[in-house]
Amino acid sequence: MIRDMKAALLLSLFAATHARALPGAIDLDAIAAGAQSAGFSPIAGHYVPPAQPPAPPAALVYASGAQDDARVDLAGLLDRHLTAADSFDDGIGRTFVSGTLDLAGDGWMAVTPPGQTPLLVKIERGMSAQWAAGGRGYSLDLDASIFRARLNNILEIKDGSGRTVWRRRIIELFQKTFEAGRPVVIGGRSYRLFVARMPDGQRPARPSSRLGLCLIYDQLDGWGRHDQYDFYRFPLEAMTGRRLDVALYGGDRAGLEVSPDLSALTISR
Repeated sequence: MIRDMKAALLLSLFAATHARALPGAIDLDAIAAGAQSAGFSPIAGHYVPPAQPPAPPAALVYASGAQDDARVDLAGLLDRHLTAADSFDDGIGRTFVSGTLDLAGDGWMAVTPPGQTPLLVKIERGMSAQWAAGGRGYSLDLDASIFRARLNNILEIKDGSGRTVWRRRIIELFQKTFEAGRPVVIGGRSYRLFVARMPDGQRPARPSSRLGLCLIYDQLDGWGRHDQYDFYRFPLEAMTGRRLDVALYGGDRAGLEVSPDLSALTISR
């Protein structure tokens, strides 16, 4: 009887952590087929992180039903979140850490070692990654447990000696990444705006020449806690030089158009 009760409890806990895949949420189970992937290795090339831009301008506010267009300056926004979300410094220089998304909605972790190209690894069960910087080796692993909600699973970076140099829950990383976006308010709702180079689909993944634009809405619960992020992702090419009509949170609609020189986004209602 006690054995049956324990089994039932374990099954209920497992079900609680896998009950539903929320829209926009990172579904670790759906991509379990990649669990045996080799992760990524160092990428050739030299990357100099851009200077941190000044604080973003005040949010753009659209009254319900407003017809006026508004212009958002995109200068400095491309891949800004990769070096503005989180980091650690263990004596060899600053390593930047961030979350990012692809156009399919999969979550990726971006690691930018000192003087190197950003390294991208998909967040999935069994993920692991290794790289070298400053004469030291590093590894990234996902500590996943059925006793945690998906986004409470832990990402951890260790150096070659096994010392933990960075550790975050997935939700903590994406909260920090969310805050690195440019704030805009559309239809009375606050979003964060991102423009990023998409992963190139290889392993290791590299930032490709294809660009994506993402609006993220943060569903805070009644206590002000982060309950769910809703992602609205679009290929930049679909709105460059022409208006793209999109559906946003709550059925809101907006028109998005990027200037041909990629310097500005026009949002219309």
